[in-house]
Amino acid sequence: MKEEQILPIPANMEVEEFRNSLTIKYKWSKLMGYALLVFSVIWNSFIFFGFIMNMIQDGLPFFVYIFMLPFIGVGVFMFYYGLAGIMNQTIITVSFDSVNVKHTPLPWVGNKEIFKYDIKQLYVKQHIHRGKNGTSYTYSVNIIDKANKDIKLVDNLQNPSEASFIEKKMEQFLKIEDKPVSGEYKG
Repeated sequence: MKEEQILPIPANMEVEEFRNSLTIKYKWSKLMGYALLVFSVIWNSFIFFGFIMNMIQDGLPFFVYIFMLPFIGVGVFMFYYGLAGIMNQTIITVSFDSVNVKHTPLPWVGNKEIFKYDIKQLYVKQHIHRGKNGTSYTYSVNIIDKANKDIKLVDNLQNPSEASFIEKKMEQFLKIEDKPVSGEYKG
């Protein structure tokens, strides 16, 4: 019988493992959250004072209101995303029959439940982001299901060791043999 590998827990993660369940919790990037909050306050201040104050005083034409809606939407989204970055955590709960992912306390997209018997393989994928300030990387933990479809379990992990830990810990718990997947990050 193959001996189980000991996996060091990354600093920003908490793990609770019992006979019937495994829970992995990790907090989102607070630095990104604070940066977005500051930027959104500045953005929303310009929108409010530049647009709303003119609207009250001058009575702008209707098309200007319509034109400004996307800018207001972006400001609200940035503020909410910043709050989520500061407050939220992702909780992955693995039982012998399913895997649940929940982002809490603020509602966020990506909550899901996948039945254990639909999971064929787990793997880590690297995402490359190129911008004018250089290149950055994020990582996701993905599942290949029985129909060979790729399902993103969690994403936006900043460190490959975090993603690798989640993959390996879940494979150990679910007793899934690690097999190579085309396109996986090998680190």
